[in-house]
Amino acid sequence: MYLNENEKQKISQEIENLEKQSSAELVAVMTKKSSSYKFETIALSLFITTIISLITLVFENNSIKLFEIQTLSFIFFYFIFDKSNKALLSLLPKSYKYEKTSIYANKQFANLGLQKIKTKQAIMFFVSLDEKYVEIITDSVIKGKIDDSYWQNIVDEFIKDVKNNNISNGYIKAIKQCNEILIKNFPIQENDENELSNEVIELKN
Repeated sequence: MYLNENEKQKISQEIENLEKQSSAELVAVMTKKSSSYKFETIALSLFITTIISLITLVFENNSIKLFEIQTLSFIFFYFIFDKSNKALLSLLPKSYKYEKTSIYANKQFANLGLQKIKTKQAIMFFVSLDEKYVEIITDSVIKGKIDDSYWQNIVDEFIKDVKNNNISNGYIKAIKQCNEILIKNFPIQENDENELSNEVIELKN
């Protein structure tokens, strides 16, 4: 559990308050991490082991000892990176992590069926904790009136809250920031139907 029940309730209430005035459908989605990073764990462990091996060759010519050092080095770093995502992620380029996480976020938009609602006005506020990543993904009708660039300032502020472990505050601020533009461009309709739950979705890894 990434948020306590009180925090979840506050976020859900903020979504409900907005949806009383706008036909847009907001969803808050969270995950601890967006990948198992198994490939990266193996690749980085092998890379560091290779560096250690090259350095060891300068001082040690015994092939058996070299093999022992290689084996122990690989096992050690694999264990460290496998058990500590923080250590692994600190060594991966930010652009690589963000691209990988964005792909995962967009898959979740589809997996959760957000693109299937009748109005095509779904908005997903996605947070991946380990990567300190935030993305706001919108469906086609929202995109038609609000350019993706609009959401970037909201995302930037949200990321600051995630880094400071103020996740619920980040969600609430982000939802409040887009209130005016959503109510203006997508006002509530008489026949409005709430197709998506307002509950916070916590994805299991």
